[in-house]
Order: sequence, then C-alpha cells, then structure tokens
Amino acid sequence: MLNYILSAIPNRTNMTYEVQQGTLAALMVVMVVLAIAMIVIVLMQQGTNENVSAITGVTDSFYGRNKAKTQEARLKKITLLFFCLILITSVIFFIVSSVEVGKAVL
Repeated sequence: MLNYILSAIPNRTNMTYEVQQGTLAALMVVMVVLAIAMIVIVLMQQGTNENVSAITGVTDSFYGRNKAKTQEARLKKITLLFFCLILITSVIFFIVSSVEVGKAVL
C-alpha cells in the first residue's frame, strides 16, 4: 500500500542537490528538537504508583487530586501531538530523500 501511495508522487524534480540537502538537514533538526521535547514531556508525567503521594506530601483535597489529573491529561495530549509531528516530519523526510535531484518532472 505504501508503494502505491509513493508511486503517485513524482520521483523527479528540478530541485538542486543543495536545496535537497538543506531541506533534509532542516527536517532532521526539527525531528531532533521534537524528540528532545517529547522526552522532557514524558519525564514530566507522573507515574501510576499511588503510594508515592505519601512520600511527596501531596494533599488529599479535592483540588489537589483533580489538579494532577488535568495536568496529566494535558501532558498526555502534548505527548500525542509531539508523536504525530515526529511521524509526519519523518514521512516528509523520507519522501524528500527519495526524490532524484536535477531532473525535470515528466
């Protein structure tokens, strides 16, 4: 199925070698920045162990319990967003790297 999708994309373009390498370098930098940001967001998330709250001194009030849940939900959404951005960027990187440079589109 992936071959069918990629066959619809022309593999020849007027793109020069320098433009292609610059685009690939920019996409690689974006992927590295997104990966580092995703690692930081994952490390900010709390574990699922409920017994740790006694050690950290978290209050048992209604606001204290729900504040952690809403922050945890927000961090999970941000993690999913970063994952999707890395996936999209890597697909674009693959497509750009598979293009033959210097030839006109037929």
